[in-house]
Amino acid sequence: MSGKIRVLPPELVEKIAAGEVVERPSSVVKELVENSIDAGATKIFIFVKNGGLDEIRVVDNGSGMSEDEAKLAFTRHATSKIKSEADLYRISTLGFRGEALPSIAAVSKVEMLTRPADSPVGTRLVIEGGDIKKIEAAGSPPGTSIVVRELFYNTPARRKFLKDERYEFGYIMGIIEKYALAYKGIHFRLMHNGRKVIDSPSGTLINRISSIWGADVAKAMVKIEYDSTIKVEGYVSKPYLTRKDKNRIITFVNGRYVKNYALTNYVISGYKTLLFRDSYPYAVLRIYLPPEDVDVNVHPSKVVVKFRDEKALKKILVSIIWSTLTAQDNIPSEKLPESKNKEDIAPLRAEVKKEKQLVFDVEPTKKKKSLFDYIAKERVPGIEVLGQFDDTYIIAKSKESLILIDQHAAHERIRYEKFLREMKEHKIQELIDPVIVNLGTKDYEDLIKISDKLKDFCLIIGDFGEGSIVVRGIPPILKRDEVEDIIRGIIDMGALYVEKKRDEIIKLISCKGAIKAHDRLSLYEMEELVAQLLKCENPYTCPHGRPTMLRLTPKELEKMFKRKE
Repeated sequence: MSGKIRVLPPELVEKIAAGEVVERPSSVVKELVENSIDAGATKIFIFVKNGGLDEIRVVDNGSGMSEDEAKLAFTRHATSKIKSEADLYRISTLGFRGEALPSIAAVSKVEMLTRPADSPVGTRLVIEGGDIKKIEAAGSPPGTSIVVRELFYNTPARRKFLKDERYEFGYIMGIIEKYALAYKGIHFRLMHNGRKVIDSPSGTLINRISSIWGADVAKAMVKIEYDSTIKVEGYVSKPYLTRKDKNRIITFVNGRYVKNYALTNYVISGYKTLLFRDSYPYAVLRIYLPPEDVDVNVHPSKVVVKFRDEKALKKILVSIIWSTLTAQDNIPSEKLPESKNKEDIAPLRAEVKKEKQLVFDVEPTKKKKSLFDYIAKERVPGIEVLGQFDDTYIIAKSKESLILIDQHAAHERIRYEKFLREMKEHKIQELIDPVIVNLGTKDYEDLIKISDKLKDFCLIIGDFGEGSIVVRGIPPILKRDEVEDIIRGIIDMGALYVEKKRDEIIKLISCKGAIKAHDRLSLYEMEELVAQLLKCENPYTCPHGRPTMLRLTPKELEKMFKRKE
């Protein structure tokens, strides 16, 4: 290979540029659909053959183009979206670079038929490999129809890297699903090999969610609304409806579908302790902010964006999601499978167990009150405690359903929120008899280094010499005999990473003394536990995201007992 610098021929430049925009058939669909949206279309129909490898046809009823505009549309960097450099900083359309159509035409065979509503005749344009082969007047309905055939026919190496038909069509379907969720006023239809796959007439967003993700998902979605300089609207799922991946967290910025790692994490952060580990919600959120506050000119695909003030956006998203979710009834309704074990339906035997006196931090009542005096009625219906099952689950009832409460998860939630308050108020319990913890040299040195940071967790430690520390103050929520376990737990997390492990340390301290499974409770203790749980900001999950309560409705019980089909 010669080391001399040379200018590349135009046809090669076109193919290289096309590779930045057109990665696979779904890239073509995305660019054409975005053009249709920008053209004001209210109907966008997509017809695909062989996963888009053989043919892609996108038909819309948008503004259409004149003959002169049709010619220019396939010229690189020809666009109606921007006129000056200043426009780059206030982009409000999906397309703006003038690269999509020429890039697609450079690696395929394209036919376009287009007509503005006020023109009596349309224009037909035929292009192969970027060269215009034919341009003529033709009959056409208002709008634009573009057919892309034999994608990458002139770059066979690129075509070899594509997956099979099913795989490539999956990408296309994902694109249409996302834009159908973003633009509820547009009728989207997707056909594959003559079969209708998606048909979403214009309607409400929740109806779109129901048609695309299913009715069960739609029923568990909660509406999000926020309107200020930054506007947020859409839906997020209740905490008990989750997935093992983040693929159903869909975000749009000023109408544009974006992939933004930080934005996705802001949505997840809004759930705080409502989610179980490695579980992620469903979400469809449309975010609107001044165009000058978001940079969409970051990547040729226009999917990656940057924000001028990410902290402000994070604060709004986390706050509005958390406040909306915690204002809901988040008790999951669990449909239990039919039992095939005959012993499960055998007569129950009463087991007499020695009742253990359990002491925990409940707030004693000053006078006899009904449990209903403690209920947060706006969020959870009135609950009456009936008893305990397996010394683990509290059985209760409301006017509408049977409620099962996990006593360990419930007490963890109560202690967690109590400890957060103690931290905020910097409450510290001084120990008359300090706790001495003997450590190895490295662990001792690490803890001495972070002693000031541990004060944030209401832990006061000092140097006791010879590899030992002394603990003189602890959070009121802790007991003296729990202190050493907490110190060693912090060491196991990596003491020097205390700031990064902040939430884990809070959970460790708050959950340490919680009631365990198989702890026998008196009726009074159960009532107090439920009363305090319902006073929590979030009574529905423990700090680790496990549910504290499950609900069985009369309808579900009737099905289980075969009273109704």
